[in-house]
Amino acid sequence: MGEKLFSSKETLKMFVLESLNDLACLFKNLDHPTRLEILARLIPEEMEFGDLQKAMDIPKTSLANHLIQLTESGLIEKLDRGVYRISFDGEDIMSSSAKSFLDMKIREQERLETLRLHYESIISRYTYTHGEQKMEDNDKYRIVKLPPMRVVSFHEMGTFLGDPETKAFSKLEAWAKPKGILNAIDKHQVYGFNNPNPKQIKETGNFLVDEENPYGYEFWITIDDDFEVEKGVTVKDELGGLFVVTKCIGVQNLGEAWKDLYNWIKESKKYKFGKHQCLEHNLDPTITDDSKFEFDVYFPVTE
Repeated sequence: MGEKLFSSKETLKMFVLESLNDLACLFKNLDHPTRLEILARLIPEEMEFGDLQKAMDIPKTSLANHLIQLTESGLIEKLDRGVYRISFDGEDIMSSSAKSFLDMKIREQERLETLRLHYESIISRYTYTHGEQKMEDNDKYRIVKLPPMRVVSFHEMGTFLGDPETKAFSKLEAWAKPKGILNAIDKHQVYGFNNPNPKQIKETGNFLVDEENPYGYEFWITIDDDFEVEKGVTVKDELGGLFVVTKCIGVQNLGEAWKDLYNWIKESKKYKFGKHQCLEHNLDPTITDDSKFEFDVYFPVTE
């Protein structure tokens, strides 16, 4: 009857709203572990007061008070000779409550398992390694294999150093921040790279950037395959690849980090220069101080 009566959520809602006091009273009668234990012990068989008191090892007065409350609520029945048994309503409410509780715990475990698999997927997708994770030179360098990834791309050109980076990131921020994904750095990671590189003067090593010699910068933010992207936004499927990686703090130190990686590959007996995209992984896009930016710098390699 209950399943038919509450076949709609609206019916259930109205019943609860009209029965608030009675339901609260019922829950109050169940809101004690001792009373729940009494009901559980009476499910399979009738029991005398003395046997209950012995099995539960509680004072007689306390047991008597709980039995009175359960009897008055109709959840148990008092028979002749001080014998108690659970009522049909008491057994029904215990069965329903136990089933609901068990279903809740199962769903909780399923959610935890889903969450575990989700984060394992993130770790596998973005940080799984190829070969050894930590290498020589005080663990300064790592070999990392990035798997294929789907990204949203933002690109800008500029006429002075830092100009295209600022403009491209502003576009990324304007798109990602309202969606609440800019701070989700585990799931939506931000990478960047020159596109094209600024013109460099061979004799001095300095960069020549002006109106006639602009350069570009491109930012990527990773998204899941099922992430819905509106029209007009550039989406790319990138192949990933094998990289040697080092950490860098501060924009002013990026040049030195790239130089270190270049020299490391040049001297390596196992790895050679790769042809896939160099990347600067911005570990925390919410930082606004250039001197405190944290990067993982990715230089492509092959074995």
